[in-house]
Amino acid sequence: MLKLLWSLLAVAAVLPGVAKEYRVSLPEVAAALRQAGPGDRIVVEEGDYRDLELKWRGRGAEGAPLRIEAATPGGVKIGGSSSLRLAGQWLEIAGFDFRGGTAPKGAVVEFRCGQEVADDCRLTDCVIDGYNPVRRDMAYSYVILYGRRNRVDHCTFSGKLNLGVTLIVMLNEERSQQNFHRIDHNHFAPRPVYGSNGAETIRVGTSQQAYRSSNTLIEENLFERCDGEVEVVSIKSSDNIIRRNIFFESQGVLALRHGDRNLVEENIFIGNGVRNTGGIRIVNAGHRVVRNTLVGIVGERFFSALAVMNAVPNSLPNRYCLVEDVEIADNLFVDCSNIEFGTGKDLERTLAPERVVFERNTIVNRALTEPFIAVDRTDGFAFRDNKVALGAKCKLEGFKNVVPMLPSLPSEAEMRAGRGAARYRSQCGTQTPAPRTHVLRSGDDLPAAVERAGAGDTVVLADAGGDYPVSRAMTVRVPLTIRAAGEGARPVVRFVGEKGDNMVTIADGGELRIEGIAFSGVLEPGKALAKVGISTAENMIRPYDLFVDNCEFADFGEGGFFAIKGTQSTFAGRVEIRNSLFRNLSGDAIHYAAERDDKGRYNADDMLIENCSFFRILGLPINIYRGGSDESTAGPYVFVRRCNFEDCCNKERGSVMRLVGPQVLAVEGCNFSDSGRGGCSIRLDEATWEKVSIADCNLWNSGRILSMTGNAVKGPLCELEPAYVDPDNFDFTQRPGSPLAEKQIGTKK
Repeated sequence: MLKLLWSLLAVAAVLPGVAKEYRVSLPEVAAALRQAGPGDRIVVEEGDYRDLELKWRGRGAEGAPLRIEAATPGGVKIGGSSSLRLAGQWLEIAGFDFRGGTAPKGAVVEFRCGQEVADDCRLTDCVIDGYNPVRRDMAYSYVILYGRRNRVDHCTFSGKLNLGVTLIVMLNEERSQQNFHRIDHNHFAPRPVYGSNGAETIRVGTSQQAYRSSNTLIEENLFERCDGEVEVVSIKSSDNIIRRNIFFESQGVLALRHGDRNLVEENIFIGNGVRNTGGIRIVNAGHRVVRNTLVGIVGERFFSALAVMNAVPNSLPNRYCLVEDVEIADNLFVDCSNIEFGTGKDLERTLAPERVVFERNTIVNRALTEPFIAVDRTDGFAFRDNKVALGAKCKLEGFKNVVPMLPSLPSEAEMRAGRGAARYRSQCGTQTPAPRTHVLRSGDDLPAAVERAGAGDTVVLADAGGDYPVSRAMTVRVPLTIRAAGEGARPVVRFVGEKGDNMVTIADGGELRIEGIAFSGVLEPGKALAKVGISTAENMIRPYDLFVDNCEFADFGEGGFFAIKGTQSTFAGRVEIRNSLFRNLSGDAIHYAAERDDKGRYNADDMLIENCSFFRILGLPINIYRGGSDESTAGPYVFVRRCNFEDCCNKERGSVMRLVGPQVLAVEGCNFSDSGRGGCSIRLDEATWEKVSIADCNLWNSGRILSMTGNAVKGPLCELEPAYVDPDNFDFTQRPGSPLAEKQIGTKK
């Protein structure tokens, strides 16, 4: 405070009407605001500040804002458990970096303080990066806008991994409606797939305010690989403008989800053929979608380049209201796989769009023979003066075959120029030490070696068939490989701890590739049982990858002891399990079914289980769960190929595979023998829109396939007795020349 008083004395002699400057530390800003007025500057000294709940109230004036700025842009770093609340009028906040912290409550930055909101205030040239809690299911946003005529510009928002919209415009009371906020020239940096609803990048309003006018302007922003969920920008109010933004390789769409009379113009969508890249989805009435450019967009259904939705009769605002009186004009679609009319048609969404004008659009895609997909009737559309260049001549009325001019797209450098905080540099490119190899002999302290390992290192278990006891989990916090030295018997990892623990735990920052290892669950006298062979930490924020090859999981004698498990609120980008053996297990072998709230959440995005054998499994050999009917995500993607199941899960109502809700599923070339007799070989709970395929499988003395739609089986099934290579030594691949080997069922490729 003494320092602040000297600052106030220093400006006391300044003539009235002349702007004052206050130089303070970050905690002193609130006191300085009680003295400062229109046109004044509060300059914050450089430093690393932590654990501050900043509450700034002040009054500037039009043309003379009260500015709070970092002495050097980026030189004021705010971390720990910190947040900012601002309220008043004509405040301008500039040059601050929020990095690597967490919000104690609410958002990181809110345009309100207590009951007072902000009007005509500005957040500019700021960075919020990696501001996450310890668990990914703890929800909050980076920025929430209240009040009216506020602006967020030239900011960078990066590293958001937890549940919650990155930036929200709130319309929950009258003083925040008809707000005329401006969100411009920001860089929304990559955000990975979250795995459920609630991970939008921008949301304006909610369904409860669908018919309230927001008048928010979203322009000149870059949305770079914003993959959180299907709605990158979610408009849930009326009379907004979204223009001249760039959506680069983002796995999602600009969704006019609720509300009327929104304008979408002159945006650029660049997909480059990346899975689930999307464009514009339209619900409700009175919108104009004009002069947009979409290139290489390959998403389907809700992720389409253009999706004009079917509606629910007499819909409540939070479902799907009729698309009507909409103009779609002068847009360019190049190499976009899906332009859909009537998207979402089902037994509930039965109303096709009405009075939609589709004119002067250009569609270029030599891989297509038709310009659009008619999911429902299109007599509510007026097609006029559209141009096409397809793989076949288009004969539809309102479409003319032409040789079009193709657009020149901006480079990545050009996309980023002028958007976001100019000083910002991602930390992902920092150099790491060269990888090392750590060789361990039987009896060495394996958990300690794993903890010492650096990113990219390899831990080699050198003794073939050697004994590697662990008394606590090997905790993997960096990308790491653990493998056997070479051919021969697998080294054996067994648990000898006093207290139950995992054998391997993947923690934040970890990525594991494990090869040629045997995990034994035999209980050691006087010791505790392990919990899981390979699992995840309970509190994780970062996605991880897991690759298991040529491993064995055996003799886990308790029902709750799983071989491989993803825990609740953890998320794998990719899990691959190949060429491995699971035998004599009382619990599940592969368990990615920890999310049970039926809100569409799941534990792994891409899963491949290939060339594996399962023998004497009392639990479920494969258990994958994505509950509910939410359509905000495109995963999980599950592929099970050429696996053998012998004497697995024969209890009443049991299942060999329990596969609930994979959006894309293929079970191919699998052999079920003496398995699922008391229930099912495969138990599905699939929706009509999910891509599910079961083909070329064998069911010998095994349970049925249970399907919700009855359309899951897409290829031949057979009932042949298997002939294994060497079942006494747990080699359950099919004997060469046997009928199943000829059919390539249960046989490695």
